[in-house]
Amino acid sequence: MKFRHGFLLGAVAGTIYGILTAKKTGPQRQQEIAAYFNGVANGVTQVRQSINHLSESLTNLSAEVDQTLKPAMKDITNSVETFEFETAPRTDAIQEHLDKINEAVSDLGTKAPTSTAKP
Repeated sequence: MKFRHGFLLGAVAGTIYGILTAKKTGPQRQQEIAAYFNGVANGVTQVRQSINHLSESLTNLSAEVDQTLKPAMKDITNSVETFEFETAPRTDAIQEHLDKINEAVSDLGTKAPTSTAKP
């Protein structure tokens, strides 16, 4: 809020300073002031339209997410769960084989081979 107040105060002060120091006649100043305020009014109107358009776009995006992303995520989750269920026995069997291999490797490491080399 402080920035907005400072900005508006600076704009008003700058406008007043410009009016007081300008070397123009009264009608010229009135025309310039009217043009300035018309420009500001047009700018405000454009900003409002842009905000309304953004709001509509966000509403549409939210609806699109609800209609497409949520069902897709549900389908993906179901597919992953099905895959995990179907592959669980294979994964368990692979893990058992790995455990046996690791056990055999560690048994080989503890039993040092005897050397039969001739002198």
